[in-house]
Amino acid sequence: EMVKPADLGRQVNRILANREIRGTLDAIAAVGGSAVYRSCDITDAQSLGVVLDEARATGPIHGFIHGAGVLADKLIAEKTQDQFDFVYDTKTLGLQALLDVTGEDDLKAVVLFSSVAARCGNQGQCDYAMANEVLNKVGHAVRAARPGCVVKSLGWGPWEGGMVTPALKKHFESLGVPLIPLDAGARMLVDEMQDRSG
Repeated sequence: EMVKPADLGRQVNRILANREIRGTLDAIAAVGGSAVYRSCDITDAQSLGVVLDEARATGPIHGFIHGAGVLADKLIAEKTQDQFDFVYDTKTLGLQALLDVTGEDDLKAVVLFSSVAARCGNQGQCDYAMANEVLNKVGHAVRAARPGCVVKSLGWGPWEGGMVTPALKKHFESLGVPLIPLDAGARMLVDEMQDRSG
């Protein structure tokens, strides 16, 4: 079978992602925790509701981290409506779905992975920047609506991994923008959540 390089790349990415998931679950188990990984469309409240009902069967939901995001970097004049919608909707409709399906849960923490792009912009990322600024504004509204809930919308820079492809990493390096190492980012998140000031 003839395989195109792009198809091969997608297969490799899937395999590496699955290895990372298994590694994370093993690491959680190694320190005495338990975790379950489920996949669903974050923008589909019905599908998300099924997954969260499964989680509720093991205990109450007291918080969530919305870290979903995709990129389709192009100048706005070159970006299709579908590309824009895919990037924008993953963040914004994903958050709306999460808020809808956790409306009756006693949430103590809501963490939104926003981006510094929401404040400063980034070439080719008009959709991503707008979506992250929506997260910031909605986070502010959620905090007002749920006084007992700590709500954080974190304007991250680029992480080593995730959506940062080798080409994007090179771009950031050429701009002198350092990437956040995964372990350092995880520690920063824990430190941020220790600050209960909202």
